[in-house]
Parts: sequence; C-alpha cells; structure tokens
Amino acid sequence: MAANDVNDEVARRFWVDLARLLGFVLFGALGFMLVEKWDFLDALFMTVITLTTVGYGETHPLDAAGKIYTIVLILSGAGVVLYVISDMVEIFLRLNLGARHMKNKIAKYVGHYVVCGYGRTGQEVIKHFKENKVDFVVIEQDPERCKLAVTDGCMVVQGDATTDETLMEAQLQTARGIVCALPDDSANTFIALSAKGLNESMKIVCRAANPGSEAKMRRAGAHMVISPYTICGKRMAAAVTHPLVTEFLDFVMHTPEHDLRIEQISLFKSSNLIGTTLKEANIKQTSGAMILAVSQSGKLISNPSPELVFQEGDDLIALGTEQQLTKLVGLAGARS
Repeated sequence: MAANDVNDEVARRFWVDLARLLGFVLFGALGFMLVEKWDFLDALFMTVITLTTVGYGETHPLDAAGKIYTIVLILSGAGVVLYVISDMVEIFLRLNLGARHMKNKIAKYVGHYVVCGYGRTGQEVIKHFKENKVDFVVIEQDPERCKLAVTDGCMVVQGDATTDETLMEAQLQTARGIVCALPDDSANTFIALSAKGLNESMKIVCRAANPGSEAKMRRAGAHMVISPYTICGKRMAAAVTHPLVTEFLDFVMHTPEHDLRIEQISLFKSSNLIGTTLKEANIKQTSGAMILAVSQSGKLISNPSPELVFQEGDDLIALGTEQQLTKLVGLAGARS
C-alpha cells in the first residue's frame, strides 16, 4: 500500500472513530432527556460518567425506566467505547511505529544520496533518483513539505540540514553524495562545509541562486556548483540557435520508446577490459552501449581514440538503454 493511501486510511479511521464516539454520547444524552426528563447538561454528564464507568456519586436518582435505560446504555456503550479506544491506540502505534521503521531503515543505508530541501529543485533531483532506482534520504525542515515527501514515498529526516546532528541522522557518513538544493546560498555553503568534514570521500553538489556564490561553495568543499538560471539561459539559447539538436536530445533522452541514458561507469580490477584498447574491447558490439568519453588519470578524454588503453579506475561515460548499460556494468567488473 502506498504511503499516501496509508495516511488517508489512518485519517479516515480517526475521524470515523471520533464521530462514532461523539454520536453515541449524544445518543445516550438524548435517551436520558427523554426517559428522565433532565436538561441536556445533566443528561450529558450522566452519559459520560456511565460510559467511562466513573460512577454516579452526585447525580439525580433514577426511576425504574431510568435504571433499565442505564443498564442498556452500559452494556452497549462499553463495547463501543472499548472499540474506539483500542482503534485509536492502534492508529497511534501505527504512526509511531511507521516513523520508527523509517528511522531504522535510514540507519542501515550505505552508499545512498542525501538531498537537502524538498522544494522544486529537490523534487526534480528525487524524480531522477526514483527513475534510476537510487537510494536517497531527504532532509527537510518544513513540516508540510516533510508530510508531502513521506506521501511521495521518500525516506525523510525532519530537521535543519545545516546541523551535523541532522546530517548524521541521514547517515551522511556512509553516503555516496549530497545535493544541497536549498534556496539559500549561505545555507548550501554551510552544508557543503559540514558535509566535507563528516565524509571527505563523498560527492557534494550545490545549487547556487547567485553566480557569485560559486567560488565560496567550491572552497567549502563542493565538487560541482549548478546555477538553475545559468543552465536555463544556456538551454533557451541552444533551443533558438540549434533547435534540432535540442529537440533530438529531448526526444531521445525523455521519450519512453527511446529510453537512452548517459551513465558513468567505473572500471574495477576484475574487469577484462583493463589492458585492452577501445578497439579490442569491442564494447559497442558486446553490450550495445556507446562510449562517449573516458576519464583517465584525472583527465577527461572526449571522443576517445580506438587505440586508448583502459586502466583500472577509469570512468567510462556511456550512452545506451538500461539493458545495454547493465551489460556494460558487467563488463566493467562492477561490484554488486
């Protein structure tokens, strides 16, 4: 069952239980008003202490009809009250156990990604992660956005992403990378600085609203700084000057029947590709994927020569379908 379905069910059960309890109390009060001719307050008071089994103490004496009605009210009402109370306890436990289950699941994450902020930028990042079946944790401070993230099926840590405690709760120390997608450049810079201190090996990507913030973010530890306005401007310019190129890339990369992806794949020691040339590896015929570039010894080689010799630790930039890229991952000797 989806997270939003669970939340809807819990809310529905709570309101139904509350309406059932209030309805029965009002029904009981109406009965006392008719049988004993009491006013509403006395009838309501008698109903409440009857259903809660408190006792009568300082109440009006009952005649024979009132006693019979009270017996019926106790026998029928006790069951209703016990059911409502037990159901509400179950709802409370379900909500708390759900939060505890999420916390325990996050605590076991290794090699995941952390996304700070569930705004428009963060949601686009998460959409990509979901499409590629990547584990991630969202850090969000706003309660309403946290609820939305949980409803969307995300693992969520509610808190301030600029604090080490919140970052550690998201298991940043075992994460593969972090995306600082908050709208505040200062906050993103501070997160990058904290993340670098908690996990030096992770990749840090920051969103920058102000182009002047890029240098500060890089000094703080960000490996890449992305300005939505800069990217948007470049893409709009390309759409005007090279419309066919832009249309082709959109069609190929985002159309389901042409589900091509560009992936970064590392060569491990166990790979048979190591020591062979690009021509000898025959990757296109073996996997169907196309090698666009190779990162070797810290240098990015685009459109690599057929005579390029693969080495351990090389990163391949490849284009292909999910099935083709999976085959290339196997050739690269990637660990499961």
